[in-house]
Amino acid sequence: MVEGKVRVNRRDKTSSTSLWYRVMKTMQKALTGKVAGVQFAFYLVMLLGSFACTLLLPGLGAVVWSLAAGVVLLALFIAWWPFKTSNAAGGDLVVEWIGRIVAGIAGLISLVFAAMQLHSLLTPSAFGERERRLLSWAAVVVVLVTVLVIIGFVLQMTRRERTHLIRSLSESIFGSVACVAAGGWPFFAFLMRMLADGYQSRRATALVMVIVLALVILVAIGVAATLWWRDIRADEPGSWFGVAMLPVMFAGIAFYLLSVSVFYLLF
Repeated sequence: MVEGKVRVNRRDKTSSTSLWYRVMKTMQKALTGKVAGVQFAFYLVMLLGSFACTLLLPGLGAVVWSLAAGVVLLALFIAWWPFKTSNAAGGDLVVEWIGRIVAGIAGLISLVFAAMQLHSLLTPSAFGERERRLLSWAAVVVVLVTVLVIIGFVLQMTRRERTHLIRSLSESIFGSVACVAAGGWPFFAFLMRMLADGYQSRRATALVMVIVLALVILVAIGVAATLWWRDIRADEPGSWFGVAMLPVMFAGIAFYLLSVSVFYLLF
């Protein structure tokens, strides 16, 4: 009789464990699809918008679109911050929001500076002037990231609960760097202009290779993002949306580096 009860209990535990495993796998597949869908939607809007404004509304139109789209991107990322802590309260919650706001401000500075350089880059000028404009954004990024690392460390030291300090610091810096990287999206317009003007260049093969490499990098980052959500705390509602935006944010750096490569190939 006792053995029968034990056998039944084991069967119940096994079935419940199996059911929980199936539920988790189903949620994992659904969430992975949602992450990929959000990425695709953002890429579609950002790329098509930049492409249309650059070719149809050259000059100021591309700059305005880059600024507007970049601000929306930053606002959504700050609102759906992927590294938020739901159990944070009091001073710790204030510290978390200060970090998010600082990251947003740094991203806005990066974006505005890139848009200013874009306006100059789309205007015909000498090689040296364009080169200076193009490379100056990288210097701004280095300064911003350095400042963000210092601020992030100070903010972590002000937390009352300093559990998982290294992880919290790395997540804070990672999110802040993503905001700064998003400022590179305006350079996609400059990239489109260079490709449109230099498609008959003798270096066309090299251009194609660079573009293919960039696409591979973007796809790799996107695939990685579908796995990053597993490291996000399970009790964080909406964190998957912020994780899905991470590759889109870092795509700004990819387009900037691609612009620099194409610039030196063509000129």
